[in-house]
Amino acid sequence: MAFALDPALVCACALSAGAWAMLAAWRAPAGAPRAALRALLGGAAAFGIALGAYEVLVRAGLEVSWSALLAGGRRAAVLAVVIGLVEESAKLAGIALAVVRTDRPGGILGATVGVAAGFAALESIATLPGLAAPAPFARALLAPAAHAILAAPLGMGIAAAAGRGRRRAVLAVATGLAAAAALHGAADLSLATPGLGRAGYALALLAPVIALQFLRGRRPLAAPR
Repeated sequence: MAFALDPALVCACALSAGAWAMLAAWRAPAGAPRAALRALLGGAAAFGIALGAYEVLVRAGLEVSWSALLAGGRRAAVLAVVIGLVEESAKLAGIALAVVRTDRPGGILGATVGVAAGFAALESIATLPGLAAPAPFARALLAPAAHAILAAPLGMGIAAAAGRGRRRAVLAVATGLAAAAALHGAADLSLATPGLGRAGYALALLAPVIALQFLRGRRPLAAPR
């Protein structure tokens, strides 16, 4: 797959991703620059994994494209599920590369934001060239936040797994992955559904924010050490 790079868009995406990653890592014990860089590299790895997965699907006869999703119907629903599973599973791998064993729940959630920012930046660089300004630059600014919100259940699941036994940890991560994939798929599908569109996408983004605030008010994400 060949990409036509737009230097201005590349710079905007890089600056946006770096800013979001630094903001999320500002309290990291190892230092914000180091934690942010580790998360961004995890995001780059996640994007590469997702590209590889999509290529495998194409070779298997399932082409995943935005135009096919916008066509609607049963095929759009299937594609939304596939996109959610592929991209959130790729982010799981990226987060696993970005976190260290000493990270506490807050650090894991910060790494999730950084990985999502790196993923979103590369996705924007690959898919947005050719669009009329200012749309690509607005997306370069906001896409990291949207991807981070969609990945929030995944980060919460990984954080909840900290300090638990293997079985409970696997269950927590699997639940977080399933929720993030479902949320991602629902958000994408809403854009292709008449009557939902951006309002449906916004509602999908609000769901994990509300859940996170609820959980923070109820109890800590992981057992104290």
